[in-house]
Amino acid sequence: MSRLACFRSGCIQEWISRLALAAALLSLFALGRTAQAQSSSDISGMKLAIILGGTANDGSWNQVAADAGKALQAKGVEVAIVEQIPDPDVERVLRQYAEQDFDLIIGHSFNHQDAVFAVAEDFPEVNFSWGGAIGRVSENVSDYDQPFHEGAYLVGILAGELSQTGKLGALYGFEIPVCKAMGNALLAGAQLVNPEATLTDVAVGDWYDVGRAKEAALAQAETGVDFWIGCGQGPTWGSIEAAKEIEGFSTGYVGNMTELGPEVVVTNIVWNLEPTFEQMLKDTQAGTYAEQYYSLGVADDAVRLEFNPAFEDRISPETLALYEATLAKIQSGELEVPFQPN
Repeated sequence: MSRLACFRSGCIQEWISRLALAAALLSLFALGRTAQAQSSSDISGMKLAIILGGTANDGSWNQVAADAGKALQAKGVEVAIVEQIPDPDVERVLRQYAEQDFDLIIGHSFNHQDAVFAVAEDFPEVNFSWGGAIGRVSENVSDYDQPFHEGAYLVGILAGELSQTGKLGALYGFEIPVCKAMGNALLAGAQLVNPEATLTDVAVGDWYDVGRAKEAALAQAETGVDFWIGCGQGPTWGSIEAAKEIEGFSTGYVGNMTELGPEVVVTNIVWNLEPTFEQMLKDTQAGTYAEQYYSLGVADDAVRLEFNPAFEDRISPETLALYEATLAKIQSGELEVPFQPN
């Protein structure tokens, strides 16, 4: 029958029915694909263990990892947070959770490197990660970046104006690449405002010893240093205490430390680890975990600065404008802050 004849005879209703059926089938297919996609990214029911060297409420390095774990727990992930594990005991604890069939086990320290790789070799079906920020990875071990140098560069812009001497100090728990890069970025940012700015840095040999760090900072102060940045909880807390004594300035590390020294903490480098840990779980689930190096920074809102309101009126409009313009360039990708660990 011709199309015209069919139309005159009323069989157009049959075409409409067929089109409706086809549309319904396409809709069901689309819903199926959407459900499949949602299922593939659903991390609920997965098991995550986070091994910490310090306490989960330290307001800094360990707490941000614990907070990320708690956020993922709210999304249905089974999370174990293990606190205050001395370095010699890390391998034993990693094995304990690997034997319990955890999907992902994170050693949240540069010092956990050897233990993580030793245990990962014995448990090839379990995924591990460590906070090295040097890109050392394997089939079942990832590394995650700590691009604090991006934040340190922005802090440097403020330091370039606030420092009365132009002499900046950096205290590191250990002389590792991510720490050295922070100090160098601080100086580079400061020299945008004060080209004569200089940096003195030192590794105190411990992540947690506040007293030793304070002594190192005061020794720097004797040479004129009046603005510090720290890499590690102890070095940062020590620098804050030293800044109080000489009426200088300091920077919070990985968390907001303003309350430790409202009169000296100018700003804080804050780290959000939730998106990094979540992506690790998704890659574990998808089978795309091998050889991964996770790097989320300022452009991803994983690293940001939180100001101490007490200092907002002490920074000139010109310096604030430079700060805002530099931040925007980093966020857009127009500016890549150099990672200089040497």
